[in-house]
Amino acid sequence: MKKPKHSAFKALVFMLIGLIACPVYGQVFDDDPNLDQVPQWYLDSIQKWPKMASQVITIDNYDNFYLGTDFAEGHISVNPLAPTEFFTAFNTDGSHYTMDGLDWDNSNPNWGGAMRGDPVTAYDSIGNLYYENMYGSSIQGCKVVKSTDNGQTWGPAVIAINGNDKNWIACDQTAGPYANYVYTTMTNSGSGRFMRSTDHGDTWQNTFNASTQSLPGMMVCVGPDQNIQGGAVYVVTNSGSAFASTYTFYESNDGGSTFSLRSSQNFAGYVGSNVNGRNSVENMRTRPYPFITADNSFGTHRGRLHLVYASNDPPGNGNRPDIWARYSDDRGTTWSSAKRVNTGFSPQASHQWQPATWCDKETGRLYIQWMDTRNTPTNDSALIYATYSDDGGQTFKSSQKVSNEKMKINCNSCGGGGTPRYQGDYTGITSNSDVSCLTWSDFRWGSFASFTTYFPDFAMRVSPTNPMISYRDTIWAEVPTVKLYSNEAIFTATIADPSSGTFTIEYPNGNSISSFPGSLPIVITADQVPVGDYLMTIRGEGPNGTPVHSREATITVIPLQPPTAEFSVSDTITCQDGALDFTDESTNGPHSWLWTFEGGDPATSTEQNPTGISYNTGGSFDVSLEVTNPAGSDLITKDKFITVNAIPESPTGESLSVCKNVEIPPLEAEGINILWYSDPELTELVFAGNIFNTGDTLPGDYLYFATQTIDGCESEAIEITLTIYETPNVSFIPLDPVCLNTEVFELENGEPAGGSYFGTGIIDETLFDASIAGAGTHNLGYRYADENLCADTAYQNITVLTLPEVTLDPFASVCLNTPPFELTGGLPLGGWYSGDGVIIDNMYDPELAGSGDYEISYTVIDENECSNSASQTITVFEVPQVNIGNDTSLCGSKNITLNATIPNAASYLWIPGDFTTSSITVDSTGIGYNSQEFSVLVTDENNCTGTDAVTVTFINCTGIEDIVGLENVSLYPNPNDGTFNFRIISSKSINIDLKVYNALGVIYLEQNQIVINGEYSSRINLQDIKPGVYFITLQNDDGIFVKKFLVR
Repeated sequence: MKKPKHSAFKALVFMLIGLIACPVYGQVFDDDPNLDQVPQWYLDSIQKWPKMASQVITIDNYDNFYLGTDFAEGHISVNPLAPTEFFTAFNTDGSHYTMDGLDWDNSNPNWGGAMRGDPVTAYDSIGNLYYENMYGSSIQGCKVVKSTDNGQTWGPAVIAINGNDKNWIACDQTAGPYANYVYTTMTNSGSGRFMRSTDHGDTWQNTFNASTQSLPGMMVCVGPDQNIQGGAVYVVTNSGSAFASTYTFYESNDGGSTFSLRSSQNFAGYVGSNVNGRNSVENMRTRPYPFITADNSFGTHRGRLHLVYASNDPPGNGNRPDIWARYSDDRGTTWSSAKRVNTGFSPQASHQWQPATWCDKETGRLYIQWMDTRNTPTNDSALIYATYSDDGGQTFKSSQKVSNEKMKINCNSCGGGGTPRYQGDYTGITSNSDVSCLTWSDFRWGSFASFTTYFPDFAMRVSPTNPMISYRDTIWAEVPTVKLYSNEAIFTATIADPSSGTFTIEYPNGNSISSFPGSLPIVITADQVPVGDYLMTIRGEGPNGTPVHSREATITVIPLQPPTAEFSVSDTITCQDGALDFTDESTNGPHSWLWTFEGGDPATSTEQNPTGISYNTGGSFDVSLEVTNPAGSDLITKDKFITVNAIPESPTGESLSVCKNVEIPPLEAEGINILWYSDPELTELVFAGNIFNTGDTLPGDYLYFATQTIDGCESEAIEITLTIYETPNVSFIPLDPVCLNTEVFELENGEPAGGSYFGTGIIDETLFDASIAGAGTHNLGYRYADENLCADTAYQNITVLTLPEVTLDPFASVCLNTPPFELTGGLPLGGWYSGDGVIIDNMYDPELAGSGDYEISYTVIDENECSNSASQTITVFEVPQVNIGNDTSLCGSKNITLNATIPNAASYLWIPGDFTTSSITVDSTGIGYNSQEFSVLVTDENNCTGTDAVTVTFINCTGIEDIVGLENVSLYPNPNDGTFNFRIISSKSINIDLKVYNALGVIYLEQNQIVINGEYSSRINLQDIKPGVYFITLQNDDGIFVKKFLVR
C-alpha cells in the first residue's frame, strides 16, 4: 500500500492538473506527422507551472521517485566519477538532480529565452554535465548548457547545432585520443546535421551532414575502435516512411571529423496502428526511433554496436508492437537477427513500445526499458518494464516491472494534443557499474508526472514502525523480494540526538544482507532518554550507494519500570558436552544480568545473552536469571529447565565391496535412529534409517558416516564405505565355422585373456571339441573375473559344419609289375587318393609301392572346406622270379637244357615253341650256326607273371676244340650300360685272345695273348656304345668261347 502522505500528495497533483488542464483543451493542434515537436502554444501555457519537491512513492515495498509534473520526454545521465549523482530533464525545461541518489532537487539553468524541449543530457569522463534543449519559436536549433556540479549551477547557454526537430547528444567518456569530445545530431528539414565540440562544449563545429535523414530519430553514440578507446563515433539516421523506416548507419574513426557509410537497413515497420499518418498505441503517438549504444567495456563483447527499436509482431497495421534488439560486430555493416527483448507469455497479446537503452561502459551490461500493457487484459493501461543482457544482447533476463502503479495510456487530462495524442516521444536510461537508473513520464494521476527508479532493485521495509521502548528494543530491516538484484544491501540507521541521555544503535548480525529474502536486526538502546516520540531513519543501499531507499520508524520512549526477568534457551534438551545459547527476554530495560547455570560450564555469567554454556554430565538442571535496572530488580528460576542426555555409542556396520554389474546392496548399520551423512563434518544428511540404499551405481569408493541418536543425542560417526568396482570389459571375438572332424583346438577369442569358456563342446574350460558338440550352431560363453572377482560374460555362436559323405569301392589285387593305372571307385567325384604307391593324377604305381597290403584313402572337400575320407586296402603281389641262365654259345653239334622251374608256378609258356613245360632242351635244329633267343613266361597262383630270356648261339666247331683248361667265364651285370666286370677261371696256365663285337661284326675291343693262370678279372668300359646285343669271344689254338650281353 502507498503511505498516507503519498495519497495526500496525489490529491495535490490532481488539484494542480485541474488548474492547468482547462486552457489546453481549447487549443487546436496542427500536427505534422513528419515532425515530433511540442506545440509552442502548449509550451507557453506551462511556463508558470510551479516546481514541486520530489517524493518517494512506495508500493509493495518498492520505490518510484516522483520529481514533479513536467511535460514528458525525460532523459537521464549519471556522473561516471560519482555513482550517486544523477541528472534528468523533461520537456520543456523540467530538470532535476540528486547528489545522493535518493533526494532530488530542481535545477534551473538560464537559457536566455524560451525553450522548445526535446531535452537530452550527457556526461563526459571528467564530470562535466551537458544539457541540450531546442530553442526558438520556430525551432532554430539547440542550445547546450554545462554544469560541473551535477546541475546545481550552470554555465552560459551556447548554440550547439542548427535544425528543426529531434536532437540527440553523446560524450566520449574514455581516456582515448578524443576523450571528452561532445557530439550532437539533429534533423534539419530533410537532412541530418552532426556537430561536435572538442573544447568541453564552449564551441561547436559542423563536420558532417547526412542526406539520408528525413524523419525524427537521428542518434549518436561512442564506441571503441578495436584498442583505441572512443575511436568509433556512430550516427544512425531515420528515413523512409513512418511505417517502413530505413536506418542508415555511419561511422567516424577520427573523432567525428569524417564519416563512412556502413549500411542501410529496413528493420522496423508499424508500431501499433496508423492514425492520421502516425504510429499510435492506444491513441498515444509513437515512432520506431533507432536507439543505438556501444559496448565500451573491456569484456567479451567490447566494440559491439547495439540497436533497439519497437515494431509490430506480426508486422502490419493494427497489430501489437514488441521491443527488438540487434547487434553488429563489424561497425554496423551487418547485423544479427532480431531478438525479442520483452520476455513472458504471449508477447503478441500486449503492447510493448517506446524503448530506451544504455550499455554500461564498465561491465558491458545492456539495459533496456519500455512501456508494457501485459498486466492489463484490455491493453489500455501500461507499466514500465526493464531487463538487461550480460552476453552482448544474445539473451535477456526475465522482464521486470519497475514502475509500481499502472497508468491509463490515453490520458486526456495530461494536456497533450493531437490525434494520436502527444504524450512524450521517448524516455531515458543510464547506469553506473552496479545498477541502472531510468526515467519516464507517468500518467497514473492523469498528468505528465516525472519519475525515476532503479533497476535491478530490492524491496525494503522496516518493522515495527512504532515500537515503544523503555530501555532497549529491536527494529528489523527487511528485504522481502528483489528484482534481479544480487549485490549486498547495506543498512544504516540514524536518530536525532535527544535533549538528554543517549540513543545507541547496534547491528548484532552486521549491517548488510547478501541473500534474499533476508532481514537483519537493528537494536536501539535509549539510555536515560526523556519520554517522547523520536524519528528514526533507516537507509538501505547497494555497495556503491545505489540503489538507495529510506524508511522511517517512530520510536516512542516510555518511563523506565523495574525489569521483569524472562529468558529463553536455544534448546531445553541437550546432549553431554553440548553447548547452549541463552537469550534475555526481560522487559523494562535491565542494565545488568546475573545468570546461574546449575551443572553448566561456566556456572555463572553476567552477559546479557551468554552463549556456549556447556553441560558435561547428564541430568536435569535449574537456570536462574536476575536482572537489575535503576528502578529495581527481578529474579526468575526455571526448575529442571535443562535436560542433558548422554552421548550414545557409535552404531555398528560393515563396509561393502560389490561389482558394478550386480545389484548394489544397501549399507546397513545397527543402532537406533540411524542417520547417514556424506561428509565427516556431518553437515550433509543423506538418509535416515538402518538400511541405506545409497543409489550409487558408478564405480568408485563412496564414504558415508553413520550415527545413532538416542534421546536427541547423536553419537560419533563410524565410517562405512561402499566400494563399487568397475566391471571388466569382456569381449568375445566372433568364431569362424569349423568342421565336424576339426581337431580339438584351444579357444583364444575371449578378452581379456585368462578367463574360461563354457558351452556344448567345451572341455577343460579352454578347448573346443567339434565332435562332442556335433553338427549345428552352439552358443559359447566366455567369462572373465578380475582381481576384484568382478566378472562379466560375453557370448558368441560357433557353427559346426557337417562332413561330406564319402564312399570308396574295394580295390582288386595287383601284381608288382602291373603298369601304373588310375584309381577309381571314390564318390562323390572330385576328391583325391592318397597312400603308398599313389602318384600324380590319382594314378597308382604298384612297383613304387612294392609288394604288400596298403591302405588307400579317398578324400573330398565340400564347399564349406570340410573334408572327409573313405579307405580300402589294396594288395600288391610279388611277381615270379624266373632265371633260365645266361646267354651262351655252343657248338652246333651240342644241345642245352633251359630250366624255368619255380615254386607256386601255375603255368609256363616258352617262346618260340609255345612249350608249357617247366624246362626245355634246345639244339641247333632249325637254327643252324646262328643265335636264337628263348624266353619263358611263368604265371603263379596269384596270376602274376615273370619272364626271363637267354640267347643261345650255335657255332661251327669243325676242327676246333673247346679251349683246354677253361673252367668258367662270367660277365656281370648283364644287361649293363657298357661297363661290366669280366672274370675267367682256368685249371692251368693258358693264353687267349679277347674280342668284343656286335651282331654285324663291328669290333669294339680287342686284346691278344692274355695270360690266365687260375683266375683273371677285368673291368671293361665301352665308351659311347649304343644299346643293343653284343658278343665277347675267347679264342686260342685249342678252341673258342662265345658270350652274349645286352647294353641298354
